[in-house]
Amino acid sequence: MNKHEKDSLRKYDSIAQSYDTSLDGKFTAQFKLKMLELCPLSDGDTVLDVGCGNGRLINSLKQKNLIKAYGIDISSQMINECRERYRNIDFQVSNGERLPFNDNSFDTVIICCVLHHLNNPQGFFLEAHRVLKTGGTLIVGEPCFPAIARLFTDWIISPLLKAGDNKLFSHQRLKRFFVENGFSITQIHKKGVIQIVSGLKI
Repeated sequence: MNKHEKDSLRKYDSIAQSYDTSLDGKFTAQFKLKMLELCPLSDGDTVLDVGCGNGRLINSLKQKNLIKAYGIDISSQMINECRERYRNIDFQVSNGERLPFNDNSFDTVIICCVLHHLNNPQGFFLEAHRVLKTGGTLIVGEPCFPAIARLFTDWIISPLLKAGDNKLFSHQRLKRFFVENGFSITQIHKKGVIQIVSGLKI
């Protein structure tokens, strides 16, 4: 386990019970509302939330459609919260770079404000492609900041916070992750600090 993962564990274990009212929870809430709106689902779909936190987003998606819902998170305390709150969803402790599921298992994979925590985001895209069915949808939500703000955050703010943040991504870089890893981009939302990109496995 690298330093970023250790920092993420410490941070999110410590706020698991109060995540919704924490600064992180309030910041990501706006992303989750938009992802809930943009996520195309049908009854019977199998959906995975990577970095599911306390399970609020995947539960909201399950309320929207009759889906088979799964969530993973690196924080065991977050997963404990999920299991206590939402007993009809399958939650597991895992990171986003090695997904503990078979090939072609999911119709949709979502990841909200988590990609910048990963040491190997390329590995996540490869894993998402592997576990998605052909034609399945990957939806990625990430903060969007100007270049100067990204550099300042990556080199000064993130090391001081010790929250497991690794590197923020430009809008162009986020889109390239899709194209370079076997996805056809189908939807882009970019407004303020919110960027959400969706793509189909091809």
